[in-house]
Amino acid sequence: MAALRLKERLEFDVLKTVEDRLAYAVVQSLANNGHGDIGSCGVAEFDLIEFAEALDTPPGETLRRLKALAAPINALCVEHENTILFALAGADQAGFAHLYKSRGFEGLAPNLPKVAPRYWRI
Repeated sequence: MAALRLKERLEFDVLKTVEDRLAYAVVQSLANNGHGDIGSCGVAEFDLIEFAEALDTPPGETLRRLKALAAPINALCVEHENTILFALAGADQAGFAHLYKSRGFEGLAPNLPKVAPRYWRI
């Protein structure tokens, strides 16, 4: 498989607005930073209010934007009491399930979308 161009790695070929591109770049950075109790598993965990303030948008609009941008990039966004878990394409299901339960989300963790080879984590 050929290496992806930067535009493809950042999903800029799919995400067209500057606001969506900025939000995705921040989420991607957070997902690759890892967590205190689990390493980098492709899942970003952050506070909705803090994220909205950083982007200078209201929390409701920010949550709608995050959920809307998840679909075209084959990601998953869930929210519970202002805690966001944003699983990038190719994220680790076990890591996501651990974060889902340990952060107070109720029920079983949703299954992450199946991904095409383009999205496999390296």
